Amino acid sequence: MTQNEVQTEFNRLVTRGIVLGYTWIMGAGSVISLISAFQANKLIKNSGYELSGKDKVRKCFYIGIAGLLVWVIAISIIILFRKK
Repeated sequence: MTQNEVQTEFNRLVTRGIVLGYTWIMGAGSVISLISAFQANKLIKNSGYELSGKDKVRKCFYIGIAGLLVWVIAISIIILFRKK
């Protein structure tokens, strides 16, 4: 693959992760966001750090973690305050 094709693939991965992370899709968007961030990070490493957009990968990670954190907090509250 040429550098331009790799950059295009990288941009597609990160954009998909950010958009799905924001829309959340009941937690699945957060998981997809994290997977996309890991794949994009791997592309950056394989290119010798020549691709631009490391800040987008970081944003993708943050969105994915934040979405999963909401689920962890919600489940924790349900478990703590359920009636026996």
